[in-house]
Amino acid sequence: MAIIFDGRAYAAQKESLLKLRVEKLKEKGKTPRLASILVGDNPASRLYVDLKKKAAEQIGVELDVYSLSHNKKTDEILKLIGRLNEDQEVDGMMIQLPLPGGLAKDKGRIISTIDNRKDVDGLRPDSPFLHPTSKAVVEILDRAKLMLGKKPRTVCVTGATGMVGRPLVTELKKKGYRVIECSSATKNLDEKTREADVLVSAIGKANLLKGDMVKDGAIVIDVGSPKGDVELAGVVKKVSFITPVPGGVGPVTIACLLENLVEACQEKKVDI
Repeated sequence: MAIIFDGRAYAAQKESLLKLRVEKLKEKGKTPRLASILVGDNPASRLYVDLKKKAAEQIGVELDVYSLSHNKKTDEILKLIGRLNEDQEVDGMMIQLPLPGGLAKDKGRIISTIDNRKDVDGLRPDSPFLHPTSKAVVEILDRAKLMLGKKPRTVCVTGATGMVGRPLVTELKKKGYRVIECSSATKNLDEKTREADVLVSAIGKANLLKGDMVKDGAIVIDVGSPKGDVELAGVVKKVSFITPVPGGVGPVTIACLLENLVEACQEKKVDI
């Protein structure tokens, strides 16, 4: 019987520990502050920002949302980022992706304007922070290994060149895993996925991965959004550990983002 990972419970544990760290910071006169820039009216983006704000309130950090209309010019967004870079009260900054319309082509320019010390979303190549979703996946994998008493060697990452996949592949290789890098266009994808002890999918294509594409007893971490890449009903019968969507990686990602924020605040202001 597969373990179905409870991301909400795990995230709640992380947030409890973060709350204690925030209380210590406040004793020394500093409250971590995150600036979140939301451009346009994408419902999924708005929901994610609202979830972050709720989690931020629970641990006692400040989250300021800068809501901008979809027709804002790139230069106007860059000016806002510039002001936030200079604001010593702002410890972390992120821009909600995807960007709407014509702004998408300027994504790299916009992200590169964020001070790398405040890039708690880990999107800049020189950011000191690991992307929160990639960080969440690594933590969940460590948790799965502990719960199962396994030492997997081979990890297949589908969506390996994406925003989540690229830093994740780098981090997994640092930790000594053999990584199979795939995309939805990979030939014989099922052969690659069946080879892996751990399957991480971050493509965003609903029900892409079926039960016959997964190795018996594998660990499966589904990063697909909004509905999940894994056909849960078929895959859960074959694997030893799986994350559901929703309630799996998502809550842990938010907790990891807030952890990056707290660390940014500690590095800049005080030493705990």
